[in-house]
Amino acid sequence: MYDLTFNAIDVETANANPASICQIGIVRVRAGEIKEQLSLLVNPEERFDSFNVRLHGISQDTVNHSETLPQLYGRLRLLLDGGMLISHTAFDRAALNGATDKYRLERVRATWLDSALIARRAWPDKYNKRRGWSLAKIAGDLGIQFRHHDAAEDARAAGEIVLRACQHTGLNPSALLGRK
Repeated sequence: MYDLTFNAIDVETANANPASICQIGIVRVRAGEIKEQLSLLVNPEERFDSFNVRLHGISQDTVNHSETLPQLYGRLRLLLDGGMLISHTAFDRAALNGATDKYRLERVRATWLDSALIARRAWPDKYNKRRGWSLAKIAGDLGIQFRHHDAAEDARAAGEIVLRACQHTGLNPSALLGRK
């Protein structure tokens, strides 16, 4: 098979504002294997909603001494710029773009691909409906176990979905989406 190299990303937020990132998870896939899984707590400098805290377990107290996005952004750019970046749906891309805009930082320069859309293309009979391609649903169907709403675990699940879709079809992610 081809050299399958990409990063998968997921974020958790403090409140309903997608730019209120409080955790970033990154999984680095090299030559078709998960090589590294990173979890970064982020101080979003925003209030935390009780709904979000119940969902992911991260509170203001959890991130009080964590770096803000501008403080860790140089490291993120080194990891993510110039490569293929997978997220499950467009939420994580919108959140990261919103957070970079909030701080007037340059956006990550990567080729963003959607693992939900990749799964829909790999298994059209299973995921061609209007709904039913959530991360938990697809991962469950594929037997991928993960701790949902932990950014690093969600990123790993998205990465594994893409790896399985590529193995199933024999195509790389870009080909699955009809891109070169």
